[in-house]
Amino acid sequence: MQLLLWAVTSVLITHTNLALSTDEHRAIKSELSEPIILQLKNGNRISGHAIETSEDQIQIATAEGAGEIIYTFQGEDIQTIAIPGESYKSLATEWIHTGRHEDALSLMSMLYAQRSPLLPFLPASESHFFTYYVDLVLDSPKPARAIAIIQTLRPQIENPDALRALEDSTLESYQTLELYDEAIPLAENWVASRKPFSESALGYYVLGAARLRSEAYEEALDLALRPIVFASPIPTDKLTECYAVAIAAALGLRERVYAATLYQEMQARGFVWPADDRSLQPTLKEITEYIKDHEDTPESP
Repeated sequence: MQLLLWAVTSVLITHTNLALSTDEHRAIKSELSEPIILQLKNGNRISGHAIETSEDQIQIATAEGAGEIIYTFQGEDIQTIAIPGESYKSLATEWIHTGRHEDALSLMSMLYAQRSPLLPFLPASESHFFTYYVDLVLDSPKPARAIAIIQTLRPQIENPDALRALEDSTLESYQTLELYDEAIPLAENWVASRKPFSESALGYYVLGAARLRSEAYEEALDLALRPIVFASPIPTDKLTECYAVAIAAALGLRERVYAATLYQEMQARGFVWPADDRSLQPTLKEITEYIKDHEDTPESP
């Protein structure tokens, strides 16, 4: 069995541009269904399947003759837990980086189903790893699942960088799902604690969009412009959305020439209008029509 699984893994890593086949999917799922091994602090080792878990207790069913025995252990009794399929975590990460997002989502779903009940007993790095899964789910046809995943991961994460990544995923989840009442306070805290020249402009976009919806155009413009003004040569996440919010705010202030300048600057930098935020789509129509109508007769501000 292990030789077959090794062969399947080797094929998957070698042919990174091929879609995950039904047989490969079945082989991965089979390996992930293998028993886990508990190394106890008293030196004993128990192999079996977790049938029930809580924050501080786990029940393991292990084969015994024609039947099975169920053991119950407290979290404090467990030294380590060995879980099959560790190599697939690296493969999922590789697929994310090479653009195989659909296959990465499928593989991550299997890994999460296998490991999520065990997260209270695993190192925090396991939960950190699944922040990748949150991002994949947000881009999937069912983004609402991201909220439940975040709620499972949050208590297990300790690393400051991992916490920041999860905060970003949480904020983006609420914004994507249009849960604005939950998104706004998170965005306010985000802006208060992050610099506008960091690797992400997420909080400025979310809070600027909120001010835009309440017709506080000057505040929306100020928020959206901060990361634009301070942007570094390194690509900044959500900078495109900040441009769109700034353009919408400028139009709300009737600063059409400035809005057109921002739109042309946005295009010159190679940014494409964000398609995921439905509230910004009317702005795209308005600014493109204005530019088309005023190509030869620039208006004074």
